[in-house]
Amino acid sequence: MAEARKHIVVLGAGFAGASAARSLPAGEAQVTLIDRSEEYAFAPLIHEVAAGRVHPGSIVSSIPRLCRAARCEFAQAEVESVDLAGRLLHAGGRIFHYDYLILAPGTVPVPPPEDLRKHFTLFGTLDDALELRRQLSESWKRAQRGSGEPGLLTVAIVGGGTTGVELAFELGSLFEHLRRRSRRSLQARILLLEATDRLMGWLDPYFHEVALRRLKEVGIEVRLNAPVEESHPEAVRAGEEWIPARIKVWAAGVSAPPLVRDLPAGRDDLGRVRVDGHLTLPAHPEVYVIGDAAAYEDRRYGILPPTASVAVQQGPYAARDIRQRLRGGRRTPFRYLNRGYIVSTGPESAIAEVSGRRFEGRAAQALYRSVFLYYMDRRERLLTTADWAMDAALGRLGFASP
Repeated sequence: MAEARKHIVVLGAGFAGASAARSLPAGEAQVTLIDRSEEYAFAPLIHEVAAGRVHPGSIVSSIPRLCRAARCEFAQAEVESVDLAGRLLHAGGRIFHYDYLILAPGTVPVPPPEDLRKHFTLFGTLDDALELRRQLSESWKRAQRGSGEPGLLTVAIVGGGTTGVELAFELGSLFEHLRRRSRRSLQARILLLEATDRLMGWLDPYFHEVALRRLKEVGIEVRLNAPVEESHPEAVRAGEEWIPARIKVWAAGVSAPPLVRDLPAGRDDLGRVRVDGHLTLPAHPEVYVIGDAAAYEDRRYGILPPTASVAVQQGPYAARDIRQRLRGGRRTPFRYLNRGYIVSTGPESAIAEVSGRRFEGRAAQALYRSVFLYYMDRRERLLTTADWAMDAALGRLGFASP
């Protein structure tokens, strides 16, 4: 009697999970991809959605379409728990038995403290970007109508990581575009508030130095060593300074989701699970944790950061490792290839460090866009390229002045 095919369950359709699903041997095993949604938003570009440069539909891809191409089953469900001893995944009222489990749930934005939460817009998802876009559009229209509310066109961004930095530059570009087209003499103000003494602290200091210089050049105010501990609807307190600001954005880091935090393994400061050389739980080698939720310590670079560059390498590796186990082949540990880092500083500039070479400006921005286009599917690639071309030719149509 033929042996039943092994069942591989992948949780999460982000960079890590999707790349794993595409690479798994669907002809040799049953593969199921589980995600809470039928669509996946290309998260690295949500700051451009918030600023009206990219249409939200352009960065959304279909997970069922991905599964059809990868020849795997798709189940839309919210995962409730994992029974490691029984090799069972409970999701959406269903129970999935697995022989191998790939956990790629990503991370979740760290929310503001409870007493600040009602005054801030959390920034980490496409829905968050659309809410911020709504607030920006409404504030600009009110200012155009002559409203003199204090802080109406002031945006306070809390968090000087890559998300906060890229968002600040993008909003600076947006307001400059709107100012040029406005019949009124309106001035917006953008503040980037960081609790430590460095922007993007996990990157080389080169990124902090260049970003700080560029932010000052485009008129964006930066406050370092300025933790935000108090706010009300019309202002925020950074350190000892009260700043009038009607639009307040919280982009102060990420953490592992509860499902990952409950796993029996060590964790890093973000709550991400420490995995071994094969990206598996030491006590449960049939369970892989990859992407942003994994704390993998590389011998050369230390614990790898939660970036797309790491995720798209770990997904295919996990698939290859499972294939070797199914075939009884030789397994090799995961090896990370450092391809460098790029941070956007607006539509015409970026900061890059690639293969030991550092550079900034238009060439870095061209590389930034080409890298993300490479990771998109064909539909996303065409639509996003069209959005960029329309923005360059006609401006932010979604923010046209009344």
